[in-house]
Amino acid sequence: MNEECEYSVKISEMTNGAWVPFKAQDVQMEFVRIDPFVRKTMTGDKNGLFKANFVVPDVYGVFKFVISYSRLGLTNIYSSKQISVHPLRHNQYERFIYSAYPYYASSFSMMAGVFIFAFVFLYHKDLEVKSKDD
Repeated sequence: MNEECEYSVKISEMTNGAWVPFKAQDVQMEFVRIDPFVRKTMTGDKNGLFKANFVVPDVYGVFKFVISYSRLGLTNIYSSKQISVHPLRHNQYERFIYSAYPYYASSFSMMAGVFIFAFVFLYHKDLEVKSKDD
């Protein structure tokens, strides 16, 4: 979750009986759970390698990388790769979370209050209250 991801695929086409790298500017990749969370246009190089970089959303579940490319005069391309996105483990979180500082302060102030109360309760001499009858 929330990590940089790179998805790449190599596409070739047969021209004059030989496989040559495919050149296009409109190949798209989708990162799908039920609906697409990410849809990116992939950038291609001269070797037919298409890449897309994105940040994995902070939703966990079973996702698929899907490429569905259909153009007139070309064979349809459909590629699907299933992956699972899992929540962070307990040791992958930050050590101290900045937005939790008010909670840290309240817990330490509560500990100080309990310490002061215990000290006063244990070591304060009771004043004897004398009644009017004495």
